[in-house]
Amino acid sequence: MASRYRLFYETVVRPELLAKFQYKNVHMVPRVEKVTVSVATRLRPSGLDNPIAAAFMLELITGQQAKFTRIRKANARYKTREGLLEGAKVALRGDSMYHFMDRLVTQVLPRITDFEGLDRKSFDHDGGYTLGIRDWSTFLEFESQHENLSNLNVQQTPGLGVQAPSEEEAFLLLSALRFPFRQ
Repeated sequence: MASRYRLFYETVVRPELLAKFQYKNVHMVPRVEKVTVSVATRLRPSGLDNPIAAAFMLELITGQQAKFTRIRKANARYKTREGLLEGAKVALRGDSMYHFMDRLVTQVLPRITDFEGLDRKSFDHDGGYTLGIRDWSTFLEFESQHENLSNLNVQQTPGLGVQAPSEEEAFLLLSALRFPFRQ
């Protein structure tokens, strides 16, 4: 079953962008290709937080099995070695991506306290957008697991991979998909 967010993109957003930028082909319209959700455990001199709990947290949020990430470069300050588990990540595509973006925009971002909107400067030159969420308890999936995960100290970073020729077109795509940007 197609998500309502995908139907919204295909019936409202894509024709609107097609008319605005006067593309010659429907396939030239900007689109979101994938959403990468990663969780990094905080590095402390005493050691790592539990990356297995971070992977469990990602599986609760996305409904997909997480892949563990490892430290690429040793750092003596944090007493870490190359190859140690650092966190986890999940790449969402297709309907699961649209379901996640729908929940992010309609449920998670409005529940963040003192939320003033997303920063427009977080776009990279390729049209990608990255946002960090420190308070993971805004996800509804954690209400039943709050006791188990209350001491988990992680930062979640959803990254949206947007295929667009410019930052401006990527911004217009995400704002048309109802992402709340600051003025």
